[in-house]
Amino acid sequence: MMPCRFFNILSLFWNIFLDAIFPWHCCFCKQEIRHYPLCQDCQKNIVINHSFICPSCKKRIINLSKNCCSKNSFIYALGFVSSYENPILKETIHFFKYQRIIALQKPLANLMVKFLKETKLISSLNQKNILLIPVPLHSKKQKERGFNQSELLAKNLSIYFGLALDSKILLRVKNNLSQVKIQNFIERKRNVKNVFQIPKEKINLIRNKWIILIDDVYTSGATMQEAAKVLKQNGAKKVIGLVLAKG
Repeated sequence: MMPCRFFNILSLFWNIFLDAIFPWHCCFCKQEIRHYPLCQDCQKNIVINHSFICPSCKKRIINLSKNCCSKNSFIYALGFVSSYENPILKETIHFFKYQRIIALQKPLANLMVKFLKETKLISSLNQKNILLIPVPLHSKKQKERGFNQSELLAKNLSIYFGLALDSKILLRVKNNLSQVKIQNFIERKRNVKNVFQIPKEKINLIRNKWIILIDDVYTSGATMQEAAKVLKQNGAKKVIGLVLAKG
């Protein structure tokens, strides 16, 4: 026990020494900060939205118990923290996904927490009927990246609100081309057709549940709509989309 404790103390002092010699810097504005990776000033400059929208007509949804025109969509309501035009949020998401700064999961998830508090979604529903599901990556792509950014965000929300989370319900069974490389909406829909499946043994877990489907960015909506379609076809009561940014 003694050698282990000694090395833990030695490691702590070494980290303190490194922080003093090489202080952290905000990944966006580069100013020196105490807690990596995104400073408080930058976080405050990401304007949080106050309501969900209808994914079809884009109108604000004040009361989620009242249907808009979501009968034209598998997603009942769409929530996005802020606009992808916000340079801080856009750059931070890029650092998170492609530069693999996994520590960004915390400040980014906190933005989602603030949005959910603003909209009062969690408090308006029976929490036992809510299930968090991240939009999955194909196993090959997740192995290359090392993590699924949507799953990390979902885990943080699950811990904060005490909500059920299952990242094995929705599976990506086709390693389709990245949507970023496709500009045409029709081609985007075709690219994600039938890429998701739900294992038979998992179907009972989503029946009559309010699913909060989590992803990082919503652009055309083709991917999230396809995922929501599979969930609805297998008995989910409502599917609510939640993302960091809408392009």
